[in-house]
Amino acid sequence: MAFAPLPIRGFIPTGLGMLGLVLAGCGSFPIERPAGGSHFTADVAPAPHTLTPIVAPGKFATRRGYYVVYHDFELDPHEPLFAELDALPEQVGRELNLPLSDGVVQVFLFDTQERYERFMHRKYPELPKRRAYFLSQPRAGGYDELKIYTWMGDHLTTDLRHELTHALLRGALKEVPLWLDEGLAGYFELLPAQAGINSGHLEALLRPSFRPNLARLEKFTQVAQMEKPEYREAWAWVYFMLHSGPATQKVLHDYLQALRTNPNPGPLLPRLREVVPDPDQALTNFLLTVEVPTKK
Repeated sequence: MAFAPLPIRGFIPTGLGMLGLVLAGCGSFPIERPAGGSHFTADVAPAPHTLTPIVAPGKFATRRGYYVVYHDFELDPHEPLFAELDALPEQVGRELNLPLSDGVVQVFLFDTQERYERFMHRKYPELPKRRAYFLSQPRAGGYDELKIYTWMGDHLTTDLRHELTHALLRGALKEVPLWLDEGLAGYFELLPAQAGINSGHLEALLRPSFRPNLARLEKFTQVAQMEKPEYREAWAWVYFMLHSGPATQKVLHDYLQALRTNPNPGPLLPRLREVVPDPDQALTNFLLTVEVPTKK
């Protein structure tokens, strides 16, 4: 069914947001034509006399500072979720030394996993199954239309923070290498009290079987190539560069600055080797020194 457009409800962002825990399983990449409000036929057995249309949410629109949430059910304007997301642009810009654009991100929030998965399967059948997706669509005038699709559930804050980080980066940079895009998104999912440390990732990365290989990560170009081990390693490289010292932090900052004007500045690894002769070993050694913050 189609919904008549309703006035957008605006709320002023207030306070500092809280970040969710890291969970892998998202995707972000440009597509040719993501149309959020088109009609689709359900990919299930139809009733004898009708087909159930599959449409993106759109009955209500809740507008915040840099994003608008489309939904087909009532949302409390005082829902903590909103406050938890409002501070994200300031945090991303501050930690990455990156000016962000003022573009608005469209968030299509489904009420159930089943509706979300049916919509995504019908509209984007080529995509691997993920809990949430960020998609960017080039538009006339040189800007991208930024859209996020996900569904209500315990994962919501985590997934929205992850995907909104993708959207913020896409709005600020010409291009974002896949591994770096996922590493940064994973990093900014974390609660401030965790100081950028994902304890689950860290535990897995400290096992003897882990062998870091940034050169391998930098070759990935498809979302399907990123699985849980790759998400963990991508987070580790971002955390290492931001927290191991001023030299590695500058490498990351400079690389992001290059991506503002150049969609293909080359791999990051040679730049990192200029300040760390053996980055893979340096990462391994650094992870051994990381202490997980004590929960208060």
